[in-house]
Amino acid sequence: MSAADLADGVQALAAAVLAAADDPRDQARLLARLAVLPAPPTAGNGLLAQAIDAAAAAGAALCRRAALAALGRACAASAPPTADAALALRDLACELMANEELTAADAGDAGAAAALRALRLAVFDDLTGRALALPKLKQVQTPAALPAVVQAARLYGDGSRADELIALADPENPLFMPLRFLAPSD
Repeated sequence: MSAADLADGVQALAAAVLAAADDPRDQARLLARLAVLPAPPTAGNGLLAQAIDAAAAAGAALCRRAALAALGRACAASAPPTADAALALRDLACELMANEELTAADAGDAGAAAALRALRLAVFDDLTGRALALPKLKQVQTPAALPAVVQAARLYGDGSRADELIALADPENPLFMPLRFLAPSD
């Protein structure tokens, strides 16, 4: 197996993880696990052990960076329903990217650090810009567990917005919304 084959395989793994979920929150959660993959423990002492450690660290870095590239694609394709969701996704992705950027810089890999910085800044700008056009969330408190369609009609004068409330509150049964939940402010 060549280095190019290994790189292709790692990229395919990250793409498969990305494709495993439709929801950007799930994609981010799955990719975040891969994006913090640590280098394996030290193989021992001596030149051979050092070479094994270096190869293992490079493989782990390749996996993390492939996951971060896939996370960038997930962020670009996401359609967050609220400003809060967009900013939460932005913050998660940018934190992971900043950490790997520092790791690359500390390892003397200026090219990877610059690429990660460019990706992080692009994700930050994109999701921040989109968040400005999205509704913010507000806390809703009701005295009784009402159906989502009733809550939507009460909050917005439009019962057809019940699906938004269901997606955010994730009730066990949409006929009985929780007494407290987050809803779009508009």
